[in-house]
Amino acid sequence: MYPIDGLKVVKHTKIWLVLKKVVYCRVLKLGMNKLILSKSKYYIKIAAFLWMGVSSFSAFSQTASSSEWINSDHKRENLMGLKQGWFVGGDFGSNLYYGAISLYNNFPKTKDFNKSFGTGYSLYGGKKLKFGLAAEAQVFKGNIQGYKISPPLYERKFKGDVLSYSLNVKYNLSQLFFREKNDRKFFNRLGVYLTAGFGQVYYRSILYKHAANDQWYIERATGYTTKGVDSAGVGSAGGVVTTKSKMASAFILPIGGKLNFKLNKKTDIVLDVYYATVFSKSVDSWNRTWTKDDKYLYTGLGLCYNFGRSDEDEVPEDQRLLRPHAKNPKAEGSDAYTGDVSGTGNEKKGMFKKKTSKADKDLEIKLKLYELQLKLFEMQFLTQ
Repeated sequence: MYPIDGLKVVKHTKIWLVLKKVVYCRVLKLGMNKLILSKSKYYIKIAAFLWMGVSSFSAFSQTASSSEWINSDHKRENLMGLKQGWFVGGDFGSNLYYGAISLYNNFPKTKDFNKSFGTGYSLYGGKKLKFGLAAEAQVFKGNIQGYKISPPLYERKFKGDVLSYSLNVKYNLSQLFFREKNDRKFFNRLGVYLTAGFGQVYYRSILYKHAANDQWYIERATGYTTKGVDSAGVGSAGGVVTTKSKMASAFILPIGGKLNFKLNKKTDIVLDVYYATVFSKSVDSWNRTWTKDDKYLYTGLGLCYNFGRSDEDEVPEDQRLLRPHAKNPKAEGSDAYTGDVSGTGNEKKGMFKKKTSKADKDLEIKLKLYELQLKLFEMQFLTQ
């Protein structure tokens, strides 16, 4: 009886295992179907959520990401309307004369700077058009001087005043040079312009001679009324200036360039350099037929204000060379590792700490919120 009962127990045990396996498989199948269905809904929700997140991220990055900010000077903008493209500026600098009364052909020596350079200032304004072109009107006022040693003749020097105006055409070369360098802080904010124009200059000057008695006397004058002036050579005592008279004038051809460095959306710092050819030989009051036309080189540094620019032209904080930022003396003074709290793992400590802008911090907070919502969705479906 025992073997038969044992056989029955084994048989019932096998039947129970088979039934348990069948039930388990059906339950597992139903559970898998339910899980797959719930997972599919879960994945659909995740996909929809990610799509919304990516679309909002792309929209956010278009307005706040500094890597996509493009200097408006690097674009071929069409500013033919009346509301945009206007600018005004001014600068102050030095004026170098080229002519018969000068000690140099290209540039004076250091010891001759005080005999060669004058000073001046420039005011200008204009309108940007299209294809990188702009029209500009410029007024310059300054003084010029020169010194001449011509053995065996006697030494000469002159001092004069100039007032000029010109109408110029500007072309934006930065559209060709720096358009692809928007990720570089310096070149992304740099604008290069080539200028050429035509105008008129008014001038008056006094030419002095070094006489035999080691004194300087007036030899000629332009734009002044004089008394007792002659050109008898080193033996004459010269004369005196009584009053100012009408200034002499001549046409000029200024050619040069400007470097604009964007400080903010409205203001640029400008380096203005131009070489003006004067169609006259008497700017220094010494006129000789064999000499060339007189010229002067102006170099000035100033500011330019641009009208009609929007917030899109504002320079991002991480593109600025000098910007205020909060200092944490405790964090700077501590060398201990505090852990990766932000989860990025790219934060640097000490003097070479990575600088992040407010836009980057806002973006990081958004990404953290997205990640938190994803975890909440996952916990919600797993607990069902």
